[in-house]
Amino acid sequence: MDNEAAATLFPKSTNSTAGSNLEKRIQNVRDQATAIWDKLKRNPHDRTITAAAESMIVALEQLAFTVSKGKHTIINDTTLDDIGTRLWNETTILIREDAEKIDKTAVCTVRCAACFIIDCAEKLAKTNASEFRIFKCYLKALKMCLDHEEGILATKLVDRLSKLYDAMLKKETPRSASDQLIFSVVSIEYYLWRIAQAWKQENTALMDLLYSKLAPHLSSVNIPSKKLESLVDIFYQIGTDFLRKKQYENADKWLGLGTDLFLHTDSDGDLSETATELKFNVMRNQIRALYNTGGPDDIAKAKNLLRDMEDEFPSTIWFLMLKFDVAKNDKTGSPDVMLDVIMQMIFLGNLTATSFKIILNTIQSLLNQNAVLACKALDYLLTKKLSLVDRQDWLQEAFVLRVTAISKDTSMQQHDSINALNKLFAAMEKLISEPIAAKAVNGSQTILWRTGESYFAAEKFEAALEWFRLGLHPIFYNSGEVNRAKIFRKVMLCEFNLQNYTAVTGTYSEMPAASQESPLTQYIVYTTALATFDDALAQNCLNKISTLPTADATMMCACAMEAQHKDNKPITLAAMKFIVQKLQDKDNASPHQEIHVPALLRCVIRLMVLEIEKTVPNKAVTEIDQLCQYFENAHALAKQSQSTQGVDGSFDANECEWFARNAYNTALKGCKRWPPESTLRLSDCCLRFIGLYQGNVDRSDAQGMDIILWQRITALFLSSSAAVYMARLKEHIPEQRELFQMARRHVRTFRQASAEYAQFISTRPEIKDNIETRQLDLQAKLAAMLAFDFEAAANLEIWSELPSITEEILKLKPELRTYESLVDVLLGASSPVDETLIVLQMILSATLLDQDNEIEKLSRWVRCLVTVSLPRRQEVTEQILSQVLVKLGDFKERYPQEETHWLSTTCWNYGVDLYCTNNISGCKRWCEIAISLASFVNETIEYQMQQNYLRICNTNDPDLM
Repeated sequence: MDNEAAATLFPKSTNSTAGSNLEKRIQNVRDQATAIWDKLKRNPHDRTITAAAESMIVALEQLAFTVSKGKHTIINDTTLDDIGTRLWNETTILIREDAEKIDKTAVCTVRCAACFIIDCAEKLAKTNASEFRIFKCYLKALKMCLDHEEGILATKLVDRLSKLYDAMLKKETPRSASDQLIFSVVSIEYYLWRIAQAWKQENTALMDLLYSKLAPHLSSVNIPSKKLESLVDIFYQIGTDFLRKKQYENADKWLGLGTDLFLHTDSDGDLSETATELKFNVMRNQIRALYNTGGPDDIAKAKNLLRDMEDEFPSTIWFLMLKFDVAKNDKTGSPDVMLDVIMQMIFLGNLTATSFKIILNTIQSLLNQNAVLACKALDYLLTKKLSLVDRQDWLQEAFVLRVTAISKDTSMQQHDSINALNKLFAAMEKLISEPIAAKAVNGSQTILWRTGESYFAAEKFEAALEWFRLGLHPIFYNSGEVNRAKIFRKVMLCEFNLQNYTAVTGTYSEMPAASQESPLTQYIVYTTALATFDDALAQNCLNKISTLPTADATMMCACAMEAQHKDNKPITLAAMKFIVQKLQDKDNASPHQEIHVPALLRCVIRLMVLEIEKTVPNKAVTEIDQLCQYFENAHALAKQSQSTQGVDGSFDANECEWFARNAYNTALKGCKRWPPESTLRLSDCCLRFIGLYQGNVDRSDAQGMDIILWQRITALFLSSSAAVYMARLKEHIPEQRELFQMARRHVRTFRQASAEYAQFISTRPEIKDNIETRQLDLQAKLAAMLAFDFEAAANLEIWSELPSITEEILKLKPELRTYESLVDVLLGASSPVDETLIVLQMILSATLLDQDNEIEKLSRWVRCLVTVSLPRRQEVTEQILSQVLVKLGDFKERYPQEETHWLSTTCWNYGVDLYCTNNISGCKRWCEIAISLASFVNETIEYQMQQNYLRICNTNDPDLM
């Protein structure tokens, strides 16, 4: 093709018949080609070029069909041929100048169109003078389409080529010798590119058919050297592709064809450097394919090829690598042959980056088969080559592989391997002139680590300790603190498992300060402290672990489990406290789902109770306060669990019931020895837990409802008792009032709860066995609660409610001590006289006639009532005294005589006072009462009073008394 590109537009032809339809179609092709050429010149990246070229190919195919009929007149139009040539040349220029950036589809399409134009011009002229030229055009276009994966265009070109080739075969005119030679070469190219297309289409059957047609041409002509490389390259690509797909027989077949082509060339053995390299690669891959087939004949053929290569090619690193691969795949050979090849590689010449990598890779392959021989090869490489080359990076890479070789040498005893490595490290320190790079250090340490890990997993701790200790050799100075810390910890674990606790402490002291403070290191020291019963050290480690930013609740759980395994309750408790603290930390990212929080809190509470019981109560105030906090924290988490959607539900009804029950039991158990604040906090916490799960209890479950309702009643009773007790101790009036108000709230709730419980047990026949006992207990508790309410109301100065509370208490008919507490509260408070009289009268009216009550206590209450009421409410005094007289009539010996004497004297004196005020009737009434009371004292007093009373009745002179 002419490589000169036209710079002007193409002129219209003047040789064709004007106005004919054929001429119009030809002119249309000219116009299309001219437009495409213009676009290529202006902007070769124009996206419309491909579509225009495809349209022109369709027009050319139609034109070729018309011309093929042969009925047109001869049109010898050189312009059309010139247009095709120039388009062809333009694509060539674009490929050469901008091969990476051009639109390859557009260029391939334009080149195919150019072929079609040239072919059409030839057919219009009805001459076959340029048949080889056209055929070669199609071959070059086909090659280009195959190179750029343009399968559709390649199929069009193959169709044209096959028709042209068939026409050349059928040509009757004999060819000259030179033309016949050209035809044979062209035939080889034709079949070769057809085979390439069939290979792209993975059509193996067609490839075999085309090869059968190609073979006669290969043996009949010497291929020009300038064609040889491109032809062999096709066979090389096909064979290598089959080799990659493990289709070894096909690989041998097509690679063998490539080898055979070198026998049919006119180069006289003088191949270019590229062709020589190609021949080497073809033969190398063929040998590999033959060895993979595994047949004896194939192995023999491979060995013959290897000998041929040894004679033909010099001893290069690539050839020695091939020899090594052959020796490695030779099942009848020995590793010694592989070692000899490696030695030749090392001895070959000056090392390069490529040869060094190849040598290391081959030694690695030998290492997989024989570690002893690999060590020999590495020693030779280190001492004979690398020691003389100023390449520290190569030296270090070989060192890493040497460490690997020793670690894999199973023929050596453990002690011998360790000694060998120590010697290697010592020799390496002498060879290197600068610290080993971090990459090499990490590689070597990784090998030592893995070996140590294998022994550690097998519980061979002594062997593991030696391998891990090697990782701390001074030669690994650049390993970094993180890596060294990991190895130190492994050493400590080995020493711990060997129960050499002193050594653990020594290794810990060798670590850098930063590594000592890491959570993992502190954990190992912690386990050592537990093993040696050093609680102070264990507690110190716990403190450090819990305060480190990287520590989490999971590690603290491990600490707790370890302490529990050692049955160390104080340390277990301390670890669990830290876990709870971590879970409560807002900045902590550890999800609660990883830990069953209720179980954790239960364990903490149990352990705390055990530890508190061992301690004097007044010295355990802080611990008791923490115990209350854990119960309260548990309630907060349980409440949050029930109010948050999508939670795991760890605080279910059973968990809440456990915390409620234990909060109450703990409060009850500690109410006599612990601060009253703790009793109140725990009992209130019990009530809050009951409130969380009470609604979830099945009301049809009589036993369950009975338990929970009674729990609530007892907890309310305990809370109210604690609140009143604390209020009595408080000197600060606002705090005291607040506690009394709290007690009154509990009393109100208790009233409701007791009423609910009474209704419940009355409708449940299945629990009537306990109904009488429960009713009595409930009545006693209600009376006590009302007494608390009375005391609280009195201290809060809510005087108006005292009579109603007293009336409620009287209905319950409690024991005398309940009334005694009411009287004590009433007399101790600054209550108004009216309320005092009413309450005292109600109490005495309810108690005086009860023969089981203690008369001595009642007599003192009577004196109090008489003292208060006689000056103000004489009718109240008369009513009480009438009841006293009844009591005296029934139980004269039980009523204290001094109290009877005091009553008699007080009434007589009051009567005298009335007499002095000239109230004779009132005087007579009270004197009569006094005489009635005096009859129970002694006869002398009674007689004197009677004599004086007669004087009063017979005279109006007061002086007669």
